[in-house]
Amino acid sequence: MNAESLAPPPLTADVALFLDFDGTLVDIAPRPADVRIPANLIPCLDQVAWLLSGALAVVSGRPLPVIDAFLDQSVRCAAGLHGAERRNALGHVRKCTRGEDVLDSYRAILGAFSAAHAGLLLEDKGASLALHFRGDPALKDACRQAVDECVTASHGLFERLDGKMVAELKPAGITKVTAVEAYMNEAPFAGRRPVFVGDDVTDEIAFVHVSKTNGFGVKVGMDGPTAAATRLPSVAALHQWLKDFCDHAHAQ
Repeated sequence: MNAESLAPPPLTADVALFLDFDGTLVDIAPRPADVRIPANLIPCLDQVAWLLSGALAVVSGRPLPVIDAFLDQSVRCAAGLHGAERRNALGHVRKCTRGEDVLDSYRAILGAFSAAHAGLLLEDKGASLALHFRGDPALKDACRQAVDECVTASHGLFERLDGKMVAELKPAGITKVTAVEAYMNEAPFAGRRPVFVGDDVTDEIAFVHVSKTNGFGVKVGMDGPTAAATRLPSVAALHQWLKDFCDHAHAQ
């Protein structure tokens, strides 16, 4: 799809809605800890989840505790670390513990690399490590190489995931699709039409997946090509799309 992809249709009560966090629900900030939550976002998500009978999940690269802290624990279903940890509608959390015994060595390597470059920030997510180079985009290739060296040393336990101004070392074979598939096989998501909303290259695999299962993707932002069938121009436009759904439902 190109930048002229269609706007998404109005949200309906029969979908299963999956929402990325950074760049989707909230505008990207210079540092991960600096994002701001609009005053009306949490009440809006509460209403949407209620109208969807609970079939709403945040699926993010952030750890679950961070998602909960930003959203004031208002979202029942959430998957963090690109699917490596997931909380279902019953509140049960499942985590991938692969490679935990060797991650400390990569934490030291990437920590030293980050400390040697003023424009870098190492985000320690617990089960994964993200090198942010927003402060110095010229370090993109160097960051990817540093992560690749850890990937090679892990002998298949970890892989590199590239996002907007970030190179991440994460458990291999775990993606956002992993989380979406798990949700779609359990209540209250099962039998619904999946809709995935995201903004980054890390969301493209989910756009492809939902398009194969009678759903559709929504790309937030007009930059670059995408596998999503539809687009919204901004985070604010997503908020309005969600609000329109709530307003229409209450007007009936």
